[in-house]
Amino acid sequence: MHHTRLSIRLSLLACIALLMSGCATIQEASNSLSCMLAHVTSASDCGGPAQTGGSQAERFARLQAALNQETQQARQSQGRAVQAMRGLPAGQRALAGPVRTAQVRITDGQSGGARSMTVFSSLSVEMPLAAKGRAEYTQAMDALKGLANNLADNRGSSSIVVEQSDADVRAERVNTSTGTTYSQGGKPVTVIKKVDPALPAGQERYTIEAGEIRGKL
Repeated sequence: MHHTRLSIRLSLLACIALLMSGCATIQEASNSLSCMLAHVTSASDCGGPAQTGGSQAERFARLQAALNQETQQARQSQGRAVQAMRGLPAGQRALAGPVRTAQVRITDGQSGGARSMTVFSSLSVEMPLAAKGRAEYTQAMDALKGLANNLADNRGSSSIVVEQSDADVRAERVNTSTGTTYSQGGKPVTVIKKVDPALPAGQERYTIEAGEIRGKL
């Protein structure tokens, strides 16, 4: 079992490297994102031969389907974070924020054709300070950190942006330290702290941002 998981992880990293290299064909990119999909769904066929068949439209469709799966995975992580704290008192529950996508121009290396693809960009969750120290809060944070780590492995990097209220920062009720951690695959996850004057005291807003996907493959 350990060997299988290691093989899947190594195959995943090799696949994602095609995306970040800037020189892969659209077929290779489509297979790399499908490889990512195979990893997150525990499929066993990750690392197979590239899917070079089909028309340009079919290749773009496969690529978009895999990108959509990444967005869905992010939504599910947000849902787990909110659900973990749903049983707490009203003032101690997490609140889901927007899930944002972006349009990225992708070029087909075989035909030269290009298309705008919808990719996951970021999502937010508001976390109450009153729940810190509770198991439910830790469980919610684990879901968000897990998402950030997965995105870092898939994209090459990710960020956790923590917005804090001015009152909480001045009263030293929150941790304002920043830094960089690393995913299991060795990819950077950057923690950024910001003051949001509009954020009410007692709340922190966590935004998980995915690293950029290159538009030229």
